[in-house]
Amino acid sequence: MEFRLIQPGRFRMGSRDGDSNEQPVHLVEITHRYYMGIYPVTQEQFTVWTESEGFDHENEFPGNPHHPAENIRWNEARDFCEWWAREHQSHLPPGLIAGLPSEAEWEYACRAGTETEYHTGDGAAALSAVGWFAENSESKTHPVGEKLPNDFGLYDMHGNVWEWCSDAIDANAYRKRVAGARDPGVKASDIGKSEEDAYRVLRGGSWNFSEWWCRAAYRNWRKPVIRYWDRGFRVCLFLGPCPDEPDSTEAESEPVPGDGVRREAETQSQGTGGDAAEVNLSESHFPSRSDGTQF
Repeated sequence: MEFRLIQPGRFRMGSRDGDSNEQPVHLVEITHRYYMGIYPVTQEQFTVWTESEGFDHENEFPGNPHHPAENIRWNEARDFCEWWAREHQSHLPPGLIAGLPSEAEWEYACRAGTETEYHTGDGAAALSAVGWFAENSESKTHPVGEKLPNDFGLYDMHGNVWEWCSDAIDANAYRKRVAGARDPGVKASDIGKSEEDAYRVLRGGSWNFSEWWCRAAYRNWRKPVIRYWDRGFRVCLFLGPCPDEPDSTEAESEPVPGDGVRREAETQSQGTGGDAAEVNLSESHFPSRSDGTQF
């Protein structure tokens, strides 16, 4: 599994022209570093977990190891992340935990410094370059990594499969953040629900939805216990800010122009499949402590 390091930064979350729950557009600051999987979890990777846990899982499009895993409940996505961290503990720097991204972390990573509908621009042509959606998917998923990445080196952020986020849905969340927010998130308890009952956020659109639903700002949500043929997820790795380092500057959090193209060339040689036992943090490195050792 391959990851990209996402640096802290600020971005404008939401859309002026979208649904009411996407408004108002507001400034959000992500104050911590985190790693995001460059692809959604694949069928091959998800099968390692289901076989180890001894339960059956049927993809809607089975037998495609490099396609994203789908037909996945929210709690299964959460449990996979926890299992994956335990399985790879010896290969990871101390202190890392795996989980689903928050809604804000997902949108920040998806936009990669852009403010357009998709990270390549606006309209169907921009989406077609980076995602599989109803108009070009032929009504099925596709292997991850076939479309262009964004400038953070992430693939399939638009289309292919919806991606579960950790947040419970609060349709009025943005109205509560008009003055901006740092690392926002919505727990089930925040809306008076249990962990298993709260509707959970899905982002990114899918092969089964038209361009409107694949926008970076679009907010979808569903019951966590219901399976569906276009719901998947990707793994994030989290580590709090290094206490011995100064906070990152705003300049450090800006994406580097053309970085996605360079990373695309590098990752093409690595392939998109692979055993779930592989942990590839690519060229990104954890920050060093003041004594020179790495997290």
